[in-house]
Amino acid sequence: MLRQTTTVLSLSAALLSLATPTDAQACYENDHQCFSFAPAYEDIDVYDTGVPLEGERYKIRGDIRLRARMANAPNDAPYNEADQQATRARVSVEFKVNEHAHVFAEYNFSETWAGSVKYSDADPANPVNELAQAYLHVDDLFGWDDTWRVGRSNYNLGNGLVLGSCDFLQYPSTFTGVWASKQCDQLAFEAFAFDNYGQLNLMPGTRFAGLTTKYDVNEDLVLKAYYMTGTGDGDLPSDDAWLGVDAGGNAPAELDWVAEYAHRKVDGGDDLEAYRGRIGRNFDGLLERVSFTRTGSQGAMHVNPADFNSAGLVHQYGGAWRSDINTNQLGFDLAPCEELDLNFNLLTFSGSDAMLGDTELDVLVGKHLAQGIYGSIGYGRDNEDRQVGYVQLTAYF
Repeated sequence: MLRQTTTVLSLSAALLSLATPTDAQACYENDHQCFSFAPAYEDIDVYDTGVPLEGERYKIRGDIRLRARMANAPNDAPYNEADQQATRARVSVEFKVNEHAHVFAEYNFSETWAGSVKYSDADPANPVNELAQAYLHVDDLFGWDDTWRVGRSNYNLGNGLVLGSCDFLQYPSTFTGVWASKQCDQLAFEAFAFDNYGQLNLMPGTRFAGLTTKYDVNEDLVLKAYYMTGTGDGDLPSDDAWLGVDAGGNAPAELDWVAEYAHRKVDGGDDLEAYRGRIGRNFDGLLERVSFTRTGSQGAMHVNPADFNSAGLVHQYGGAWRSDINTNQLGFDLAPCEELDLNFNLLTFSGSDAMLGDTELDVLVGKHLAQGIYGSIGYGRDNEDRQVGYVQLTAYF
């Protein structure tokens, strides 16, 4: 274990972070594609009701969404055609204990409407009504400019393709454990140990431990690395281990890029490798962004990932790093008017899996309908006429 940890530290100049200040952990964050069909809370102009939801020592936030999924496929093109109507509501409370510490709790209610077919995480017979997150966050606990988080929290590793909390889900995955991080000028590192219980419907827990590092070379280049291993403890022990590196930044011609690689050491099986690369450019005007993404995986790299849409809206392979597939993805983001978002993504698939489709076209349309309210429509179709559609309405408070 000591040798493995030393290896990780020597690789600390090797991985990307696009971390935001509100992220749970210091070194890693979600540069994933787990679209929830709605913007993050921070990107919404929430309607001011006059109710004091934020004060000097507390902050209350929440959202409620209604989403319908519709799908069909020809008889000779097998696919999960499950139609579903579902509601999710969340309320979070953050309370400042003192200048160094705050506590956070998030309540999650989810249900699937009568007549819906079970799909993914949502089951008509089992509505979810639980605390999703509950943790203590402390800065400078020992006077070393250290940061600690203890409890049940969202977490993303491997940009969400290995492990993450997917906001698309009715009840996102969260993890119970401890995270300790330290920033040293341009270098940050974080050690962690947590139990993975899956979603809020508790499954047998597997215990993992590891380390992430981040090195800010300059404003145009960030490098990162991570190592995670099953400890052999828990209700469902695992001895698998993951080592990942990635990098990202800016390039000439106003290009931005991301590149990442992951290796999974499978206990009692063949090791697996995966990669992802993306290059893109932002524009002013009707065309806001163009990007190209390439992914490749030798098999299942994930524990429980935040990867919805990483291999298309039809989701026929589950995700870019869940199957032995390669994808090419060409994306276009447009802004026809100030309040409307329009996204196109063209995908091609190849690999050794039994191919369910070779190409796919996805379209996402989103609009701020009113202050604090966002509506979206998603549609995906592959070359064998499998189709999926989503309609969603989200309100924030």
